[in-house]
Amino acid sequence: MPSKPLIGIQVRKLADQNEYRLNHKYPEAIYASGAIPIMLPLIPARDYLEAVLAKLDGIIMSGCYSDVDPKLYGEEAHPKLGPTSEVRDQFDWLLLEYAHEHKTPLMGICRGFQTLNVFRGGKLIQDLSSQKPDSLPHDEDWNPQQPFAHDVRLAPQSVLNSTDKETSRPVTSLHHQAVKEIGKGLVPIAWAPDGIIEAVQNENLDAHFIFGVQWHPERTWEVDEFSLSIFQNFAQEVVIRKNQKL
Repeated sequence: MPSKPLIGIQVRKLADQNEYRLNHKYPEAIYASGAIPIMLPLIPARDYLEAVLAKLDGIIMSGCYSDVDPKLYGEEAHPKLGPTSEVRDQFDWLLLEYAHEHKTPLMGICRGFQTLNVFRGGKLIQDLSSQKPDSLPHDEDWNPQQPFAHDVRLAPQSVLNSTDKETSRPVTSLHHQAVKEIGKGLVPIAWAPDGIIEAVQNENLDAHFIFGVQWHPERTWEVDEFSLSIFQNFAQEVVIRKNQKL
């Protein structure tokens, strides 16, 4: 029996916490997709990451309650910027450097999606409610009974929509920031009804399979086929690239 791919996912830690945390839905969704989840503690050391990531086949960058530090995209902090995490920013940067150097398949979720965009030279709207007041309420409280906040429009022939026609799917919405300027080599593949970019993928997926979504498919994978398919499709691509290296 072929071995299942190993997919790493980093945990989170805020300044006032003395423990790592990760929503259990992340590793469960990874396992349900046919892969083995490996949780990564936030140790921003290159030797640690190189030793661990060399054994992994793919990476998922998780969401987090902290915001990406705006100095990473050349801006001053907005009054409504949320808490930041220097250790998370440092860790994520090293993670992305490794993934790009070694062409490791990567998927970003929420903050992970935003960090990917910043790493590629993009910028963020630091607070939607004040900087783009005509936008939808994207930071609604999580309600498991009514998990979906709005639809997203999916570009055809993309990671999220393999058909030849544009389509739409309902998604969660738990963010107060968004992409303002898209990063180099990334193309938008999903949009909210207010025009906010909700997903991107690498311009050349054959060269490096990498994409990100603003919403949280791990929250709804058990009840929503589209959410589960995002993890399944990523795991399948990880396997393809793993086999190409053999």
